[in-house]
Amino acid sequence: MIKFSSKCTELIAIDFLKTRCTSISKTKQAHALLLRTHLFHNPLFSSKLIAFLALSYSGDLNYARKLFAQIQNPDPFICSTMIRGYARSQNPYEAVSLYYFMVERRVPVDSYTYPFVLAACARLGAVKLGRRFHCEVLKNGFGSDLFVINALIQFYHTCGSFGCAYQVFDESTVRDVVTWNIMINVHLNKGLSEKAFDLLDEMTKLDNLKPDEVTMISLVPVCGQLGNLERGKLLHSYSKELGLNEKISVNNAILDMYCKCDDIESAQEVFNRMPEKDVLSWTSMLSGLAKSGYFQESLALFRKMQLNKIEPDEITLVGVLSACAQTGALDQGKYIHLLIDKFDINCDIVLETALVDMYSKCGSIDLALQVFRRMRVRNVFTWNAMIGGLAMHGHGGEAISLFDQMKHDKLMPDDVTFIALLCACSHAGLVNEGLSMFQAMKNKFQIEPRMEHYGCVVDLLCRARKVDEALAFVENMPIKANSVLWATLLGACSSVGRFDLAENIGRRVIELEPDSCGRYVMLSNLYAGVSQWNNALKLRKQMKNRGIEKTPGCSWIELNGMIYQFVAGDRSHIQTEDIYAMIEEMTQRVNLDGSHVPCTKNVLFDIEDEEKEHSLFLHSEKLAVALGLISTPSGSLIRIVKNLRVCNDCHSFLKVTSKVYNREIVARDRSRFHHFREGSCSCMDFW
Repeated sequence: MIKFSSKCTELIAIDFLKTRCTSISKTKQAHALLLRTHLFHNPLFSSKLIAFLALSYSGDLNYARKLFAQIQNPDPFICSTMIRGYARSQNPYEAVSLYYFMVERRVPVDSYTYPFVLAACARLGAVKLGRRFHCEVLKNGFGSDLFVINALIQFYHTCGSFGCAYQVFDESTVRDVVTWNIMINVHLNKGLSEKAFDLLDEMTKLDNLKPDEVTMISLVPVCGQLGNLERGKLLHSYSKELGLNEKISVNNAILDMYCKCDDIESAQEVFNRMPEKDVLSWTSMLSGLAKSGYFQESLALFRKMQLNKIEPDEITLVGVLSACAQTGALDQGKYIHLLIDKFDINCDIVLETALVDMYSKCGSIDLALQVFRRMRVRNVFTWNAMIGGLAMHGHGGEAISLFDQMKHDKLMPDDVTFIALLCACSHAGLVNEGLSMFQAMKNKFQIEPRMEHYGCVVDLLCRARKVDEALAFVENMPIKANSVLWATLLGACSSVGRFDLAENIGRRVIELEPDSCGRYVMLSNLYAGVSQWNNALKLRKQMKNRGIEKTPGCSWIELNGMIYQFVAGDRSHIQTEDIYAMIEEMTQRVNLDGSHVPCTKNVLFDIEDEEKEHSLFLHSEKLAVALGLISTPSGSLIRIVKNLRVCNDCHSFLKVTSKVYNREIVARDRSRFHHFREGSCSCMDFW
């Protein structure tokens, strides 16, 4: 053995090598120094070089192998380090080869070696080879080593040998929290969540063992996936008892669980109390708010996130774009698009599809097509988003052409594709094309129609006023029609004056869905339309007695990056006086034009027509447009969004408004876009 002085040992101390081996270039310098001082063949020093090169993400496994080959008598630690490096590399079989090298050179194998050999077998899916090593483990006396036991359970779990994993766990005399965590995950991956929670209960009964951070971040998300809020709250409470509520990973899991269980209040409380937040924390809260319908709050939180200098990632931006899409916040959506370039965010297919969806739903179909055409890779979700966008804007022919291109690109459509196509045909009045699509879906693409597809066909026929054909279609369906289909028929019967049929269908719809406010309102509107006020009031009383409240109509408008919301008769805006003055002006100018006649038949009060007209002027969409007129330059485009179907009166009123003010008004209601321009609408009064 080469002798070296204590002075040299002090000069090249282990701590020096630890701080020196932080990059390939510095490791080469340390390597050269060890060679010059004749210390390279001392395992105490060479092991530090090999550990960095074999295990660090900035290391070099090939370089480590060259150094390893130069060591005359490698010790168990160096050999095991190399095995560990290869076990997680692209070539795990080399780990097994190195193990046999150890055996051949009679290097002692210890409990540090077997776990990494088993990890390599797991990566290779080599169950038989792993079982051989299991036998060697028992033969060499490591059957009670905790590190090895945990590795064996993980190996069998990874290879899908659930029974063997459970047998090792069951027969083991030693277990720690890692052992229990592995077994909990074994059961979770098998879909046996109840058994996983049973294991947690067993674990908590042990005197010297407590769940840790890994236990919680394994089980808490399951509560979110199953919607089990009660159990999620118990785990949250338990994590506090264990002092794990200071861990950011545990808090993130609990926050996400509350969001997925739609308990936004608890999620907000967890978020506000978190001592530390990362991008995942902000993303979970943003997505949770958007999922629960708090779109404006989600966008406000994103602005706060930016003020806190938290750099978003692609998942964050997908969630924010979803909120923009739902509120029609085009300016904010465009800003998000700019951020992608600013932060050099990975614009993958999911994010690009979210951009297509956002632009489509915010009324900018041209920008949606621009993003779509620039995409290098598109999947079925991308095509569905674009076809659905064209459908919402009433571009039925373009949607069908895009579908033809999709088939040309040899991409298989799915059931959602045909929902989008049928909607496109419905909004454009393409009855024959829609019926052909429905047949092709079944016969050519072997896609079994769902209730949504049948609903689209009923809607297609009803919009074309083919009520008898729609009724025959519903009665001949192979599945029982739901309340949505009957409600569609009710609307069609009402619009074509088939009162008796509409009344019968209306009563059937209420029987099918007795707690839906919309069903009562439709039948009530029917009675009001023919001045049957007593029947209309009876339905209203019936709603009140059942505790059913009507969903209020709301409209939004985005101005300078801020979203303003209105309900009918709203007086909460700071510019209320100006808005109502504009409403008066709009009414006068529209009346002077003479092409708008107020549609008062669905105003549900037995009052004079003049009073009915006044109530119509206070609808939320008119208030939103009024704010747009007083807040934007003359001639500029106005965009609004409404949560319900735009009524006949507002539709007629906005057509004339676009003409007398020389403005294009883009309005998105519950089912489609309306582009009002020069006194006409893109829907051609077919909505």
